[in-house]
Amino acid sequence: MLKHFLLALLTFSLLVFVQSCSNKKDDFNLDYNYNYYPLTTGHYVTYNVDSISYRFNNPNYLRDTVRYQLKEVVADTFYDNENELNYRLELFRRPDATAGWSIWKVWNVKQTTTTLQKNEDDIRFIKLVFPQTDGETWNGNIYVPNTTIYDIFKNWTYRYSNLHQPLSLNGFNFDSTLVVNQVDDENVIEKKLRKEIYAKNVGMIYQEWEGMKKQRVDKDWQEGPETGFRIRMTIIDHN
Repeated sequence: MLKHFLLALLTFSLLVFVQSCSNKKDDFNLDYNYNYYPLTTGHYVTYNVDSISYRFNNPNYLRDTVRYQLKEVVADTFYDNENELNYRLELFRRPDATAGWSIWKVWNVKQTTTTLQKNEDDIRFIKLVFPQTDGETWNGNIYVPNTTIYDIFKNWTYRYSNLHQPLSLNGFNFDSTLVVNQVDDENVIEKKLRKEIYAKNVGMIYQEWEGMKKQRVDKDWQEGPETGFRIRMTIIDHN
């Protein structure tokens, strides 16, 4: 009789343990934080863009500065040749706030379970990976063609930093942001830097991109390279 009682007690305890584990598993919901790049039709972000190009055309050294505003709008959806849902991005440009918008480019973006892939000028980048981990690295340029014209994108290693941190930028206070450091490589004659900052429920709020070369090793980058560019994009509006 005692043997049967102990067996029943053991069985009951085992069932309670299994049920408890099952409940804990159900309660564990991993947040992938997809909302660092909202994909809702009509959502937009507007930026001030400062672009500087450098050219040495013997005997003249040319530095051209262009400033304009750019608006990226999630305009529509479609399915690609892999039957995956994509979002059409329409980019509008104007010289300043007093001018009207003109459509400039059309890009697209798609979200998989673990990545956000964005086509910019027919070049596909893995902008974000999910879920985010501080210090995590990935090859965001794995889909970039391996040809000479795209050499600037070689040997980039994307890395997360400052995950889920509040940030004040250009008059906005964002509760949760993260930084994607895409490349930061510099030697005496060449410099490549690109990073982007994303905010929850907004998307990209800042980008800086530099690709520069110089001939004189004793010349500082701030004096200006022989060839190259500097671009800064800073959020000024969103919905």
